[in-house]
Amino acid sequence: MSNRRTQILDAAAQLIAQRGYSQTSVDDVIRHSGLSGKSHFYHYFKSKEELGYEVLNRQFERFAERGLAILREPMIDPLDRLALFIDSLVASQAERGWRGGSTFGSLASELADAHEGFRTRIETVFERWASQIQSLLWEARPRMVEDVDTGRMARFAPARVNGSAARRPVR
Repeated sequence: MSNRRTQILDAAAQLIAQRGYSQTSVDDVIRHSGLSGKSHFYHYFKSKEELGYEVLNRQFERFAERGLAILREPMIDPLDRLALFIDSLVASQAERGWRGGSTFGSLASELADAHEGFRTRIETVFERWASQIQSLLWEARPRMVEDVDTGRMARFAPARVNGSAARRPVR
């Protein structure tokens, strides 16, 4: 990825985290990234929506590198992995100064109903996340109540972590 493109994505992610997608304009991104004009922006992105898709994808990939790796670590007890995963996300949010949920969650909430393209991308991301958590919960089944619905619990976890009150799971 070119340095200029990365610069634009970094600026957009920061502005979207602060203001939200709807309140961030292409002009804001251009100013914040230090571009000299709109032609530079449109060289890398066809539209604000395409930029939003890239910010969303990039944030998920960063999350996946750090967070999902924890869920897949076979040497750690499954429920401990889930606790570490949630702690990692909360710590990551705190490092960036984000309160009340993640930028990814905030962007997902803002755009899910507004744009069909965002809604389908967000749905795919959350399904991947829930699938990993469901696999982890399946491993932990011997330690859970007999009729626990691991699929339902797995879908709840991403919403809870990205919501306003992420907490460690109760054991």
